[in-house]
Amino acid sequence: MRILHDNEYYNKTYVFRDRIDAGIKLALFVSKFDTKSKDVVAIPAGGVPVAYSMAKKLNSQLRVLLVSKILFPWTTEAGFGALSMFGDIELNKEAIKYYGINEGAIREQVRKTQYKIEKRLKIIPKNCLIAEKGDEVFLVDDGLASGYTMLVAIKSAKRFYDKIYVAVPTASYHAANLISKECDALFCINLRSTRIYAVADAYLEWHDVDDEEMLKFLEYCK
Repeated sequence: MRILHDNEYYNKTYVFRDRIDAGIKLALFVSKFDTKSKDVVAIPAGGVPVAYSMAKKLNSQLRVLLVSKILFPWTTEAGFGALSMFGDIELNKEAIKYYGINEGAIREQVRKTQYKIEKRLKIIPKNCLIAEKGDEVFLVDDGLASGYTMLVAIKSAKRFYDKIYVAVPTASYHAANLISKECDALFCINLRSTRIYAVADAYLEWHDVDDEEMLKFLEYCK
């Protein structure tokens, strides 16, 4: 279990201009270590611009692994688990119990998540999707809040890679601790152990990445 973070950015907020800036800084950060030439695999949609700028800086191959949060019925942001394009799933049982989400609601939210993934699979170029086996990979997202999306991504990525490294610009300490137990190392510039944590608070400019913007960055796929 390894969590590699930058002490200069520990517990700080608004340390990246935007996701592109975060990807460049992430590339420079991982370059300090023995990173070799790993593939860079993005988790859409917010992870794509980060992974794009990171892959471009490292001259690495860019690919996509579709994983999506299973959202609470009353929000478009917070989730109680995640689902991947390969059917891998993780549920936050504590959150389910705390909010009293019944089995019917869970099945419905999983169905909606599956539909969202299927829609994206239709528009993302096939050459961008994770498909070939390799030795080592960076799994990249724009941040880790609960960590469940990345947990599912790791499970799916193990189908293809021998060593899994997670690289994110920012993460809560709770999520980092959870994820680091499941991967070979976690690279995170802005680690925060504060009581209240939001991924967006690491960025000066923050917006939801829509499909059009995502596809623009995926033109980099070789």
